[in-house]
Amino acid sequence: MDVEELKQQIILKTGLTNITPRDCRHIAVEIQESLNKRISVTTLKRVFGFAKSSYCLSKYTIATLNDYVDQLVSLSPLGIAHNPQVCSFILDQGSYLFELNDEMGLHPQQLVLDAIDTLLKKTQENLPVITNGKCIGIVYLKDLISFLASNDKMYGTLCHKFNFSLKTAIDMLKDNRS
Repeated sequence: MDVEELKQQIILKTGLTNITPRDCRHIAVEIQESLNKRISVTTLKRVFGFAKSSYCLSKYTIATLNDYVDQLVSLSPLGIAHNPQVCSFILDQGSYLFELNDEMGLHPQQLVLDAIDTLLKKTQENLPVITNGKCIGIVYLKDLISFLASNDKMYGTLCHKFNFSLKTAIDMLKDNRS
């Protein structure tokens, strides 16, 4: 994964629309806690262009950042994500985060079943939601599993839930949690 793609994956993983210098400290702490590896705040600032550098990133930094974005979400034995907060989102029509290749993510009208299959095959915790080359949101595997595991009568059977679009499933999860 090249550095630009790595930066975009970090933005997606953190759920931020963009990274500020202050966010670099939080990311460094999260990397330390989740991987037990250290990356300095200054190094992260260099990655995101907030600090100048005349050197290339080290192999250690690139490998650690790759490990960070490749981590899978922690699931309970029942397959339900520990965090009840819905992290996934899809922006309203006309809004977007940044431009991205359509092949790098999911489509808002993609079925939940297909999205879960894609996330598992790519061993990703989340993927961007992309339409017409614009990233309009992020979908997390834990949220899709939470949607499937919910026992709300309104959603119907598990078979029925697999056939919801991502947009509909995320909207229903957000409505249910608010």
